[in-house]
Amino acid sequence: MDQNVEKLRAIACEAMIALAEGRFDEADLLFHADAEWWIIGQGTLSHARVRALAEQTEGELVKRELKITGTIAEGNKVAVEARGAMAFADGTAYENTYHHAITFMGEQIISVREYFDTHYVRQVFGGDTYEITP
Repeated sequence: MDQNVEKLRAIACEAMIALAEGRFDEADLLFHADAEWWIIGQGTLSHARVRALAEQTEGELVKRELKITGTIAEGNKVAVEARGAMAFADGTAYENTYHHAITFMGEQIISVREYFDTHYVRQVFGGDTYEITP
């Protein structure tokens, strides 16, 4: 087993879990300064923008869990499948499923392609989720 590929797999999983759990500063350390996210239905955003959106939309969550359901790793790429189990104080649940295609530059994430149910996101967070300004 390629130890570098396994290390990248572990970093990818830790980054996704840290973001889901609201440990944004820890997650940031795993991303390259020029990292970008391509989000289905939205396009390309900087990591800083995605982080700001997550803090603004998910800041009120009282339950934050992400279960990794599968991974595939090869070379400098890792695919992470996951299921979130999150909730707000009023009991509203947010339980989306995700597929992250992650590319590394060295041992830092340089790009993420994120696939999830965007219709469900808009139902839970509102139709202007991506228009929130930093």
